[in-house]
Amino acid sequence: MDMTIAGGITMNDGYRIPRIAFGTYHLEPDGEAERAVATAIRAGYRHIDCARFYHNETAVGVGIANGGVPRDQLFITSKVWNDRLIDGTVRESIEESLHDLQLDYLDLMLIHWPVEGKLVAAWKVLEQARDEGLVRSIGVANCRVPHLQQLMTAGATMPAVDQLEFHPYMQDAKTLAFCESQGIVFEAWSPLGRGACMDDPVVTSIAEAHRATPAQVILAWERGKGIVALPRSRNEGRIRSNALELAEPLTSDEVAALDALDRQQPVNPNSTPENFAAHLNGKSSHF
Repeated sequence: MDMTIAGGITMNDGYRIPRIAFGTYHLEPDGEAERAVATAIRAGYRHIDCARFYHNETAVGVGIANGGVPRDQLFITSKVWNDRLIDGTVRESIEESLHDLQLDYLDLMLIHWPVEGKLVAAWKVLEQARDEGLVRSIGVANCRVPHLQQLMTAGATMPAVDQLEFHPYMQDAKTLAFCESQGIVFEAWSPLGRGACMDDPVVTSIAEAHRATPAQVILAWERGKGIVALPRSRNEGRIRSNALELAEPLTSDEVAALDALDRQQPVNPNSTPENFAAHLNGKSSHF
């Protein structure tokens, strides 16, 4: 697979984003994160997805530096956490990410969650940071159609990216279609459902037919929808195999069978935009 920026998808702001990213959630900052990130970069990944909430950006920054790839060939994303939207320190969060990651700019900065009543104000800070060159592209995460329409109504710049949970057991065709209609790149966090759907008989039978892993099948299905997936692993073999394409594309029947697996089953009931506010107060969070 071409994982480079040049071989990526053109976003609505003219920049390109690689077709797959390496996720860093739950990678421990005790050496694990830096090893995994450096391994991913050496395996060909060029997009590294980070966040303040992951509490490992310093270690990830070391991994990026150890990966041995020039900065202009990498695409680095971070996210602003909810407490910064609440207390009005979005700009400070961006600066902290740059410091910890040892970067002069971020390729993409996302608002991690659409905190009620704070989204538009935070978005304006991201627009300013983009205009000042701290970040190149700006986007959101965990936003459904009404959140995106809220930004549109406010006359804001259209997000370049919306990152949501998406896998065979948790699909969001409505938001995906809206993003396509507006030129917003759809990213999938937890693209493998944290392993929940990889033992599904439909997935395993397709994998056997293609002599591939279940993860490779699911990631191919997501790429076929134009989705940028963010798989994460601590295992070097899986890091490398997740980046491999199928020898033959999925058939229309196989795609339909995977589409039919949707159960609206999130990896965590609290991690949907609809349930998030009811269970988390913005400063405490444990997924």
